[in-house]
Amino acid sequence: MKRILLWSILTILLLISIFMSFGIWSASNQLLFPVWRDNQEFSACSPETEEHWGPSCGNLRNSNEFRFEELKIKSINGFDLPAWKIGTLKNGKGKPKGAVLLVHGGGSDKREMTKHIRFFLKRGLDVFSFDFGCHGEAGCAIPGLSYGYRESKDVLSVYRYLSERYDRIYALGSSVGASSILISLPEMQKLSAVIAENPMYNFERLILEFPGTSKDIPALFSYLLIRLTQFRGKFESIPSPASSLENVNSAPILFIHSKEDRVVPFQQSQDLANIYKGPKELWLLEKGDHGSARKIDPGEYERRLNAFLDRLK
Repeated sequence: MKRILLWSILTILLLISIFMSFGIWSASNQLLFPVWRDNQEFSACSPETEEHWGPSCGNLRNSNEFRFEELKIKSINGFDLPAWKIGTLKNGKGKPKGAVLLVHGGGSDKREMTKHIRFFLKRGLDVFSFDFGCHGEAGCAIPGLSYGYRESKDVLSVYRYLSERYDRIYALGSSVGASSILISLPEMQKLSAVIAENPMYNFERLILEFPGTSKDIPALFSYLLIRLTQFRGKFESIPSPASSLENVNSAPILFIHSKEDRVVPFQQSQDLANIYKGPKELWLLEKGDHGSARKIDPGEYERRLNAFLDRLK
């Protein structure tokens, strides 16, 4: 009887271990290979995606909204980054006063940022939008999202391309895009200003503070998930937005975050703003989910950005 009981307990423990291992592996897959909307094929455009990304799901090839050029910019990571250049001259806005780099979020692609183009053209800036490695139409050397570790090198690559052609360069990023800009900031001394929407403090806090994780999952499994994801994705926890901002105080930064964000708690932007010793502003929205700051109130969003950029003159 004792032997049967012992084997029963061991079997239960083994099953629990297998179940937990499968759960952590599955969660790691979701973190490494997120897919947001219809970004596997640019010809696909669902009503839901169009609602978030605009006409033709932000695809400039189909919308005919702007005149643009297709570019290939070499990444430090070893492959080409497909990019769109939307110039002021070709869109009836005269000679450019500078350029702005738009950086999409994780699991997305450059079409996500189309909603910002008209605003920056009006300000006389050539607009550049590109696909991260492993996103959209870009290739990659190491599959998977690295939460700014490799993506920041893509950002730096495009920045260097722009710095050879423009005296004034701005950058706007969302989520992993914003985090990647902040990670690269120490190496982008020529950057005139940054608009960082809902960035994370670092990868560890992203997982540990994800709504539901801290309440429903034991801390041990959260840490195992972090380490497994980093091991499989071949990325490290440093540099991070937090570690980079401790070592630079150059470009003015506008941090934007919604208090209702269900992916990255807004306190992470607050803490990043507190770390940064350079010029900064923090705008916390009362409403809106992750990455929806502009959608909540486009007029107020553009007013805030105009005010921030005008103060730089």
